[in-house]
Amino acid sequence: MQLAKLRRLEGIIQPKSVKDSLKDLINLSSLMLDLAYASIIHDNEELAKQVLDLEQSVNDLKKSVIIHMSLAVRSLNDAEKAVSVFKIADATSMVAYEAIEIAKIVLKKMKIHSKIEEGLMKTNESVSIIQVMKGSRLEGLTIENALITSGVGFDVIGVKRDGRWLINPREDFELKADDILVVRGTMDALTCLKSYAGGGTVVNTSRNR
Repeated sequence: MQLAKLRRLEGIIQPKSVKDSLKDLINLSSLMLDLAYASIIHDNEELAKQVLDLEQSVNDLKKSVIIHMSLAVRSLNDAEKAVSVFKIADATSMVAYEAIEIAKIVLKKMKIHSKIEEGLMKTNESVSIIQVMKGSRLEGLTIENALITSGVGFDVIGVKRDGRWLINPREDFELKADDILVVRGTMDALTCLKSYAGGGTVVNTSRNR
């Protein structure tokens, strides 16, 4: 048991620097918040579960930051710098934990007040669930090429293919027919992307209100 724990600890320490771990922690927390937001506005339990599944990754990244900074402390000045980094890591991870609480609202089948739901839909940026239709202009394009071809800015934060979710896909990820995309962008960008996807908007509710 101790050996397994030590190997896991070594895996957390070795691959990433403090800077990389902190950057990944910030990006992951933002991603989880987007997924939680999408799970709320689309009433989607699958997305909510994806948020909860990412909790261990957040914990590992936070631990990596703490371990690296602790090992680097050699003086009072180092300790003061470490405290600042710890505060950033703690504040960032709190965003992820709040995203988890939002996702739990969906999983617990709690009803949301109509005014809150209306407010969520009126933000400058939104998160939409879009299906890539066969023969559409998105089919066969990488995410990077889709950005270039459409001429609008958006972030694909998740893709569901053959029943499996890929979170935060790379820009060289090739889109295929029937892929379900979770996309963040302005309303204009999302409208444009829906057109390129063949009009395949999916309001895929996984439970009834």
